[in-house]
Amino acid sequence: MKKFFPYVIFIALFSIISCCNPEDSAKNKQTKILGEEELMKKYGPKDLTIAEVDSIINSIEWETSEDPSILGKSKAKKGGTFVFGYSAYPATLRTYGENSNILLNQMLTRLAYETLLKIDPITYEYIPGLADKWSISEDKKTYFFHINEKAKWQDGVPVSAFDVVATYDLLIDEGIRDPYHNDFYKSKYERPMALTPNIVMVKAKILQWSLFLYFSASDTYILPEHIIAKIEPSEYLRKYNNEMMTGSGPYAFKEAVPNQVIVLKRDTNWWAADITLNKNLFNFDEVRINFYTDETVLFENFKKGNIDMAPYIYPHTINKWVEDFSPDKSDAVKNNYIIRQKIYCGKPAEKGGFAFNIREEPFNDIRVRKAVSLLFNREKIINKLFYDEYNHMDSYYSNSIYENKNNPKIRYDPQEATRLLEEAGYSQKNLNEEGYIVKDGKPFELNLNFYRSDDTRIETLLQEELKKAGIKINLKKVTWATHIKDLDERKFKMIWINYTTDLFPNPEHAYHSKYADKQNTNNIFGFKNKRIDELCEKYNDEFDLEKRVALIQELDSILVSNYLMALNWYSEDTKILYWNKFGMPEFVISGVSYSGNVTFKFLEVITTFWWYDAEADKALKNAKEKGFPLPAEPAEVRVWEKYRQQ
Repeated sequence: MKKFFPYVIFIALFSIISCCNPEDSAKNKQTKILGEEELMKKYGPKDLTIAEVDSIINSIEWETSEDPSILGKSKAKKGGTFVFGYSAYPATLRTYGENSNILLNQMLTRLAYETLLKIDPITYEYIPGLADKWSISEDKKTYFFHINEKAKWQDGVPVSAFDVVATYDLLIDEGIRDPYHNDFYKSKYERPMALTPNIVMVKAKILQWSLFLYFSASDTYILPEHIIAKIEPSEYLRKYNNEMMTGSGPYAFKEAVPNQVIVLKRDTNWWAADITLNKNLFNFDEVRINFYTDETVLFENFKKGNIDMAPYIYPHTINKWVEDFSPDKSDAVKNNYIIRQKIYCGKPAEKGGFAFNIREEPFNDIRVRKAVSLLFNREKIINKLFYDEYNHMDSYYSNSIYENKNNPKIRYDPQEATRLLEEAGYSQKNLNEEGYIVKDGKPFELNLNFYRSDDTRIETLLQEELKKAGIKINLKKVTWATHIKDLDERKFKMIWINYTTDLFPNPEHAYHSKYADKQNTNNIFGFKNKRIDELCEKYNDEFDLEKRVALIQELDSILVSNYLMALNWYSEDTKILYWNKFGMPEFVISGVSYSGNVTFKFLEVITTFWWYDAEADKALKNAKEKGFPLPAEPAEVRVWEKYRQQ
């Protein structure tokens, strides 16, 4: 099989599923047979004769992966618990639907549910997932998937072609309040068709290079028909707001207590556990995510050993890395009880900053957007707050091949900002007694959410700079759930965001005009631009990688030049802190997930590849008790850099 990405980019995190040989129970066989005729009537061919279906099946030229890469380590052992700390409990635990488009949900989804195919982390070829073989028609618009007959849900019901069709039906149902998925699946694909209980046919309505990837290995996590087909969308939204339904993946939902904990347990009967490619992966018996609304408390719990890994080192917590966990400040780090590492995994940078709602005043005026961007004193923040560990973000695709190096470089310039505000009608000559600009009888005043405990250093610095220019910013403390709700419902004028980046960008969902006026989509800005729409559509239709890169670079330039966000910063490395009681592969973590998506949290890769090392834990406890150091680990890990050179 040919690679769909013609050059190798470093990637580590994956889950590989192929054939396995456990004996089916009589219960499973009976469950599969009962009701098949009715299911075929519901999800099978409507306008095809038996002879036509047989002809289609007989003409399929199946393919599979003959020699996929193996990254599991033979010394890995099952057992133990990994405890992760997190500062923001999600608004929902649903895989799809309202408020589900956040990173933690995506990581939980990838542990509990599966896609039809996966992506080999080294060769970038497709490899088996729930489907053990697949086929693409000559015109590249019709796809066939053969569901592995050993695949089953965690409740014992076999996975089938019917589950694929039912998942599509859920995704296009407007009742789940998910406009992007509703529109994407409805506009891109015809309803899948179960040709047999184990063979599903998917037809794309249009020819686009990415549609096989999105349906097979990237975006489409299959859910159980025997659950989702029996509940209405409103019930789906309610019932699975704080619980996860039965999946087919290596981990199953155990419990969730809002704002306290989410627990997943390893499925000891996982249908793919005995496959060679899956051996030595998914080793922890239990994965716990403990939630702390105060990040200071979260870090203190890490210091005490109550959680196994420190929170992700965002820029606003870089002081913890430098001040609290440097070897000269922390005996635990100096003695290698806590491992402090920079991982260079070559991940494309997440994009973020202060996003503007350009649907309404004042940010419907590009001059105001540019002025606020020029007042965002990133130089001072990076130097004074971030210890020069970060770089200016000048692209929506920083640190990737898609970045347009010719983008304008926006730097702090209060004089030019004042000139632009004056030009837009916000004159320093019209100040009220508090010193804020008044236009049309109203002061230039904005509310700005903050949710990271009481750390408002970044927001306060921006507030001070804007005050000098005559703009009043009111800082509004909210919960993470409220922040996401405001974002999804467009109840903001300016708001802080951070978005992960796909290895294979999908600009349509974030920047196309058709999503500009819809809630619960990623076009939070309300951006409408004819050329952007054209570029999105050309990008979707272009099969040549180099041409796609050029299209995204042009799109990137337009986005930056329209000042949709006051862009922030990024780092080329990922900084991690963890207690020295785990085994792991030599690459430690990756910046890209097994589905081809970029991930900037550790939960997924750790749960896939790491394991609890009882001997290491014993050595850690002994060293702490007697006060002697443990052997050092590398301060920097650059394993994945070698793939850049191939």
